[in-house]
Amino acid sequence: MSTVILLLILSIVVLYFNNTLRVPSIFDGKFYSTALIQPSVKATSIPEKQIALPDLNLWLDSALANKYQYPDFFLQQTSTTSFLVLKNDTLIFKRYLNGVKEGDFTQLFSVTKVFVTALLGMAIQDKIILDIETPITHYFPDLKNKEFNQLTLRHLSQMQSGLNYDEYGNIFQTLQFYYDKNLTQSIYSAQFDTPPGKQFMYKSIDTQILGECIKKALGDTSILDYFYLRLWNQLGMQDTAYWALDSKIARNPKYYGGLNMSARDLAKFGTLILHNGKYKRKQLFPKNWFNYCDDTTHRSIEDDKYCLGWYYFVDEPTDDVYVAAGFNGQIMLINETKNVIVIRLGKDRGGVDWYPIMKKLSMLV
Repeated sequence: MSTVILLLILSIVVLYFNNTLRVPSIFDGKFYSTALIQPSVKATSIPEKQIALPDLNLWLDSALANKYQYPDFFLQQTSTTSFLVLKNDTLIFKRYLNGVKEGDFTQLFSVTKVFVTALLGMAIQDKIILDIETPITHYFPDLKNKEFNQLTLRHLSQMQSGLNYDEYGNIFQTLQFYYDKNLTQSIYSAQFDTPPGKQFMYKSIDTQILGECIKKALGDTSILDYFYLRLWNQLGMQDTAYWALDSKIARNPKYYGGLNMSARDLAKFGTLILHNGKYKRKQLFPKNWFNYCDDTTHRSIEDDKYCLGWYYFVDEPTDDVYVAAGFNGQIMLINETKNVIVIRLGKDRGGVDWYPIMKKLSMLV
């Protein structure tokens, strides 16, 4: 049976069960239940010094360079909505296109995951969580499957849970999870296909459970309040944002991919990561937190080289260029050596492989 027919059958089945479902979009924050995140009390902007980007033929392959000729035309025609380049903490290039203006929010999808792993580091620094090796049964003692006793926060952070969940191989399962009306209950129905810690496999349920554990650890403090006070407000975020919820009734944040925010505020978070948790002389989480990933033994051994929500390029084992990536081409790339951040957000991927393009650009500016 052809892929097209399978996708058609899948679409019919999905629409049969719920005629309100749609293909996930960066604008979903305008249609589904969300929690409001206010701008910082003392909002700040990133310093700017605009320059022209290098010639396209230096960072695109020859076919793309000949087709588009100019950076603005290239970005416009590839469904890009926001494209930012920062060098030495200064915004040197920005473009907002295809219906998105500066300060507008769009959904980041799985780029959200690196915010959740940062929150974990903060919670450990604040002694709200003992350490990354804490088993999840510390927060969910009523889980019946004994294998949950072996599942730790580290396994969830590293996508090594062993849970029977196939992000790419079972699209219907992925859509069901995206539209689940009570994500907390997904923890109790989860099953294992391999023991925790044995194998990397990308799966959003791991980050969802991680967020639920942080929420439990905080007790009476709302995790979104903690997020605002501990991170958002400290970074001086200047735009309104939203965190997608599973439903109006359950109101569980989609920790795996529900953050809706502006590109310029995302850039501030990028500078925090680039400087090992320090932003404007404030150490917001342990300076060695993401240095955990600098030890290549902590990255997954698969081609993706995943660690704490980030992907590391595999062409050089010690490469310090890494990306946070979300559905349909939401990407933040950090090049530590060059002190460069490149952000590309868009309606879809635009038929482009963005990772090598953004990496090459980060080497040139």
